[in-house]
Amino acid sequence: MMAYPVVTGAVLIEANGAALNNAGQAEGLRVENAIVVKQIRIGRFRYPYVSGQAWRRWWREVLYADFGWMPSEVTREAKSAYTKGDPIAYEEDDLFGYMAARKRARGRRRGGEESEETAEGATGTYRRISPLKNSLLISVLPNVITSDFGHFSRNLPPDTDIIPFESEHYTTYLQGVFTISLCDVGRFEFGEMRDLSEDILQAHANELQRDANNDRVYWLPKEKRIERVQHVVRALARLRGGAHLARNLSDVSPVVVLVGFVDGGNAPFQRLFSPDENNERVVLNLERLKSVLTDYKECLLTPKNGKAIMFGYRPTVLANEHEVLSAFEKDSLFSACIEIVGTPQQALEKVAELVPTVFENLP
Repeated sequence: MMAYPVVTGAVLIEANGAALNNAGQAEGLRVENAIVVKQIRIGRFRYPYVSGQAWRRWWREVLYADFGWMPSEVTREAKSAYTKGDPIAYEEDDLFGYMAARKRARGRRRGGEESEETAEGATGTYRRISPLKNSLLISVLPNVITSDFGHFSRNLPPDTDIIPFESEHYTTYLQGVFTISLCDVGRFEFGEMRDLSEDILQAHANELQRDANNDRVYWLPKEKRIERVQHVVRALARLRGGAHLARNLSDVSPVVVLVGFVDGGNAPFQRLFSPDENNERVVLNLERLKSVLTDYKECLLTPKNGKAIMFGYRPTVLANEHEVLSAFEKDSLFSACIEIVGTPQQALEKVAELVPTVFENLP
């Protein structure tokens, strides 16, 4: 019996002349209108990155546009905002989680005395821990950020000063990891500080199955849970988004993926991509990957009709591509658990196809 099965993986994204996630205006540069990218400093090295929130936003937008997911309704209050908190009606509330702090609506009695009236739906705080978890997308290569100086002068009168501005961009490869907790998708607990409020539970009573061992737990039908996971996996192959796309257009769909099934909540495929000896190209760190697989080989889940891990890549991206392909085919540890599928999209499609076989052993 599996304890905590997850889909987990590492992705590599090629950012070409991009400024995908910006930190806002910077002080003390040559011009007042200076926008800088988000970056991490480690010693004298600077690494641009994309926040986990931005990556999730791109993922959501693909799910809305390509897979028919409906955005969950958002309530805006003075110092907070929250979604509907309905993981049955809205797939994103299920997969991406929420914190819905519903307050009582304030009204006035006659004479001006303030009173409280129950807001629409149940009041209280309801939260759902996201089954989909992801890291930052961090540059593999250091010191790749370039300043770009520009000005606005279009159609200005001849005697008018131009308006200077400055921005940053980079050409690099960004790496990140993610996990999807399969036994948490479509599983909901009832009660305050849990997933479901009374009104949401009652509205969907006919769509849920009560857990046989815990009367506070409810499940979506298994076929719907499988479909939601498959959508999320397939959407990753179509990833698109980012800032400054009008003049810094970059494709952010993965160019290399290593994705598979593990029994455990960890995301073990961390920082598998490294700079080459000249800090110019990217390699897949086979030594690190072998160490990870050695420790996790008992936790790898091998579905029917497939291996535990799928590898997909764009040719010429990895500096050690031939070494990687040879190792995956000839090394006994690698060949036992890694399947070379083809392109990143084909690898993610194979993972999506194998999801139902892993669900066979889940409630």
